[in-house]
Amino acid sequence: RRSAQEKRGRGVREESKTEMSTRKAQAEETRRRILDVAVEAFSAQHYDDVAVGDIAASAGVAHGLLFHYFKNKRGLYLAAMEEAAREFQEAHRTDPDLPPGAQMRQRFYNQFAFLARHRGLAMRLVLGGRGADPEAWAFFEEQRWREIDRGCEALGLDPEKPAVRMMLRGAAAAADAVAAYWHANGQPFDVTALTDVLFEQTIVALKGAAELDSTLKSAVDKAIKQLRADT
Repeated sequence: RRSAQEKRGRGVREESKTEMSTRKAQAEETRRRILDVAVEAFSAQHYDDVAVGDIAASAGVAHGLLFHYFKNKRGLYLAAMEEAAREFQEAHRTDPDLPPGAQMRQRFYNQFAFLARHRGLAMRLVLGGRGADPEAWAFFEEQRWREIDRGCEALGLDPEKPAVRMMLRGAAAAADAVAAYWHANGQPFDVTALTDVLFEQTIVALKGAAELDSTLKSAVDKAIKQLRADT
């Protein structure tokens, strides 16, 4: 009898765990759906013009559920910008089997593709920069530094060197501005040609770092040789 009761107890507990897991998955799916809609809404319109009720309706959820997950409109906005920054980072991922130079070109190409899907975001944040919204910009800035750190690691460069950080961050900012301007003005140039130009601009930035800090010359020369190989 005790064994049967224990089995029933285990069954109830397992069923309860399954239900909890299902509810958790459903809640996460709902939150994800809200964020997807919010990213699109805040990309298409200025913050003040976005109605939380419209986001709820588009996501197919009750208006109050947004506040359950995000507390207020500002909380939803920042969560959406953090999600957009994460998507921005994911968009920059490349085939690790490609040589470094080809990976860099692929990252530039992917950046144009991402910003084409989120044109409003490009205009207000990427081009607007920190002045557009410091809190939201911080998510993209963090992503940018991760990209720089990852690129330096692949090329054998020390990302903590001030000359390297300054020149590569400047090159990244220029690439952002080029992409945003390109989208705002009817995409007047071929993407492949633009990626070639931005690639060469990065080479110039690395050379500039070596000019500013002569101790970097050997490492920079080696990095540039890697980038130019098989591209």
